[in-house]
Amino acid sequence: YDPPDDPRDYIHRVGRTARAGSKGKSLLFLLPSELGFLRYLKQSKVPLNEYQFPPSKIANVQSQLEKLIQKNFYLSKSARDGYRSYLQAYASYQLKNIFSVNSLDLEKVGKAFGFTVPPNVNISIGEARKSDKRKRKSFVADK
Repeated sequence: YDPPDDPRDYIHRVGRTARAGSKGKSLLFLLPSELGFLRYLKQSKVPLNEYQFPPSKIANVQSQLEKLIQKNFYLSKSARDGYRSYLQAYASYQLKNIFSVNSLDLEKVGKAFGFTVPPNVNISIGEARKSDKRKRKSFVADK
């Protein structure tokens, strides 16, 4: 679940966790390159707590996920579509200084979707200046 592009969206999402007058809580995972988003949350007076998770407490299910994706055509297709959609959404963020699709480690993003090697996908990343055609950019991880 990727972070919202706007602090107001985050506040709205957290607010939706509260039901029937009770308090809501949210857990937000950020990449080191995305930590600047916290400044916007602090400016909006969102109370924040940082947590560190010891590696010994995190289950490693990566190899199981990769095997599952490799063996099942439909899961593989869904993972590929999800990977493409994730990159499109990330490329559409307004806070480009924080959420830059060009700074993503595509190999790690691909692993999050269960790929041993990230797929080559074409995504639309904006309008071309002199035509109605959308610019296309191909994303492939460097090896």
